[in-house]
Amino acid sequence: MIQEKTREKRPYLGKEERRKSLLKTAADLVESQGWAVLTMSALADKAGVSRQLVYQHFPNLESLLAATAMNIYMSTAEGTGKAIAQHAGDIKMAIRTAALVSLDLPRGRGDALWQLVSGTTLGSPELESIRIGIRETILQLWAPMLKQLRDGDEKQGRTLAWMLVMAFWGVRQMIRDGLITRDEGLIEMDRVLDRILPKSQQAVTA
Repeated sequence: MIQEKTREKRPYLGKEERRKSLLKTAADLVESQGWAVLTMSALADKAGVSRQLVYQHFPNLESLLAATAMNIYMSTAEGTGKAIAQHAGDIKMAIRTAALVSLDLPRGRGDALWQLVSGTTLGSPELESIRIGIRETILQLWAPMLKQLRDGDEKQGRTLAWMLVMAFWGVRQMIRDGLITRDEGLIEMDRVLDRILPKSQQAVTA
C-alpha cells in the first residue's frame, strides 16, 4: 500500500511572530527579485502557507506592499535618525554618517530602496502611493535641519533635502554598478556638500 506524502506541518507561531515571519519572507522576495514579484500568492508559496493565512495578516496587496516597504526601510530610517541626532550641529557630518548607513546595506535591500526612492520599475498604483509616503518620511527626517540653512523656509529646506538624497542615491548606484569605488563615491559626495553647503553654513544651531 502506497502511503500518501503528508505536507510537513509549519511550526506554530503566535499572530505577531507569524506576521514578522511573513514580512521577512516578503522582504527576501523583493530583495532577490524586485517589487513586481511580490503578490499574495507568491508570498504564500514562498512561506509555505495558505493564501488565506496571508490574507489574515494583510487584507489586500496594498497593505502587504506598504508593510514590506516599511520593513525594508526601517533600519535605514533608524540609522539616519541616529546620524542626525549625533551630529545635530554639523549638517555635513550628519549627511556623511547617514550615507554610510545606506552604502553598507546588502545589495538587494539597497536596490529595493532605490526603486522606492526613485520610483523606477515599480509599475503599480499601490507602490506609487507608498513611494510618496517613503519620500515624506525621509523629508521629515532631514527638512528640520536643512531649513535652517534657508532662513527657516520649510519649502526650500524640503527641496534641498530631496536634492541631496537623490545626489547620494545617484552616487550609490554608480558604486553598485562598479563605475566608481566606494572611496571615490564618498569623495565626490564631500565635494558636492562643500559646494552646496559653504563651510560657514555647514555648522547649524541644534
